[in-house]
Amino acid sequence: MENINKTVVIIPCYEPPFVVNDYVKELTSHENVEVVAVNDGSAKEFDRVFEALKTIEKCTVISYEVNQGKGHALKVALEYCKQNYSENDNFVTADCDGQHYVKDVLSCAKSANENKNSLILGVRDFSLPQVPARSKFGNINTRRMFAFLYGIQISDTQTGLRAFNYSLIDHLLAVKGERFEYEMSMLIQMPRNGHNIVEVPIDTVYEKKQEDVNTRSHFKTFEDSVKVWGVLLGNMANFIFAGLIATLIDLGIFALLYYIGFKNLSDNAETRTLLSSVIARVCSSTVNFLMCKKVVFHSSNKFSSLKYYALWIMQLGASYLFTYLIGNLLLGTLIVLVKAVFDTIISLLSYKIQQIWVFKKNK
Repeated sequence: MENINKTVVIIPCYEPPFVVNDYVKELTSHENVEVVAVNDGSAKEFDRVFEALKTIEKCTVISYEVNQGKGHALKVALEYCKQNYSENDNFVTADCDGQHYVKDVLSCAKSANENKNSLILGVRDFSLPQVPARSKFGNINTRRMFAFLYGIQISDTQTGLRAFNYSLIDHLLAVKGERFEYEMSMLIQMPRNGHNIVEVPIDTVYEKKQEDVNTRSHFKTFEDSVKVWGVLLGNMANFIFAGLIATLIDLGIFALLYYIGFKNLSDNAETRTLLSSVIARVCSSTVNFLMCKKVVFHSSNKFSSLKYYALWIMQLGASYLFTYLIGNLLLGTLIVLVKAVFDTIISLLSYKIQQIWVFKKNK
């Protein structure tokens, strides 16, 4: 007899509204749907909410005393699910304020069952008139930045409605992050580990009263935003760090060769400079290539070295030509500023070219 798939809805709760009880009752009224609710260190005054949840059939409540953050709560639930459910089951994470309709939860669970190696995202339509301008602006800019940095088009990077099969639990537990940044890290790490992202359109629901939003949201605007954007910009930070390391190596080897290694060529300054520059640049570019391949783009493309050095030569030539033509012919003494600006532009273009061509992952 074939095992029946269960849908397990994971709900992280920090000082939730009492409406979460009605929401859980509606979820568990459906066949083969269970709920795991996590009390993420809510204040004592919210005990009545969780006591009511415990009385609901097919609802498990996990509690701990100190608030640890949404990411931590999700991981606690994942550990529980790993021990108490099987490979036939699918899981959905949903917010505790009831803004994810039950039909959308079930739709995402269905997609997870059909796409067992994929992370399912319930995505909202931000073009609708009821979407607050702040939310629309934030999501559009975040998803554009995400697409630029990681080459992945995601319609809704901030959705809390996500679904996946049991087989993905260990991968999700390995994702770093304890608070709201965990969900952003998930979007970055899962594709790197070979898991597709599948989008399922859901209804776009927002509170009508701003005071309700403020009451129910536990997102700390500055602290959590810094963490989320820190995760989002992590790849660019690694890219810049790789460039700085390469620059220091380039300067160090150049100085070592110029002042010590080729000291006997003091009468031939041009040869001494050329040899020192070429050897230093080759060494530093090798380090930069390895860091970009392993740390920044996590690539195994076997042709990446040839593509990298083709780009490297073109980048070097473009920098020289532009600096000479614009700096010397038009701006004179501003040549250093011109070179700095142009090299920055080239570096940003280089990041994108390396992402979509040099270190493009093999299909």
